[in-house]
Amino acid sequence: IILGDMDKWAAGLRFADKSYILPAGKDERFLDVAQDIIKKEKVDIFIPLVDEEILKSYEIVKNMSKVELLLPEYNFAKITLDKWILFKKLKKFKIPCPETYLGNFLLETPHIIKPRIGRGSRNVKEIKSKKQYEAYKVLTGLPESKILSQNKIIGREFTISVVVNKHGEVLAVVPKEVIYKRGITIVAITRVNKEIESLCIEIQNRLKANGPFNVQLILREDGVPIVFEINPRFSTTIALTIKAGVNEIDILASDYRFSG
Repeated sequence: IILGDMDKWAAGLRFADKSYILPAGKDERFLDVAQDIIKKEKVDIFIPLVDEEILKSYEIVKNMSKVELLLPEYNFAKITLDKWILFKKLKKFKIPCPETYLGNFLLETPHIIKPRIGRGSRNVKEIKSKKQYEAYKVLTGLPESKILSQNKIIGREFTISVVVNKHGEVLAVVPKEVIYKRGITIVAITRVNKEIESLCIEIQNRLKANGPFNVQLILREDGVPIVFEINPRFSTTIALTIKAGVNEIDILASDYRFSG
């Protein structure tokens, strides 16, 4: 197991057979450095875990026929990394999601604003007035074309690991109810919920991930799940998924290795 991180103090580096300090995913050096390590170490399966690395990763392995990239298909990643494009797709396929607009469309108060492209709840805020919206623009430096505005959905938050192989077969859906989060989910409880499972399978059927992805949603009091985020990668709650009995990396690595 070869691990890479931009933080030399990252705990995970101590559990690998070999580790490397990498440039940040948005650094222009990342592509070449990662490519060199993969070649040098004769890596079989490459697993990016950070949004800024994802689109570059398809380029990294483009000419490496013996390296499997443990990500969804490129088009799925492209759609889900741009939240505005994602919500237009969800609406087209009638997948339940919040009403979503670019810029300051005050649907009701309170409402949620967030960057069109972003991760880890960074700059996601609940606001209740035009004045707060204008302050948000100043503080983030984002133009209206890069800000999404959504009506706030009331209910219980879930993060879901969806395990899909490269042939589009859904191997597992693991819903976890979020108990405590600090940007990313820290504490969650695994739940069985057929409506959530069906919705995640429908997302795969419509958007064709054909690889692992993570869904974040609110389960309303009436039992309807409302999607507010889809991530084209393994969830940051993967340790909780494994603890629930589904080791999605092992499952998909084995599937990639033996299914051809």
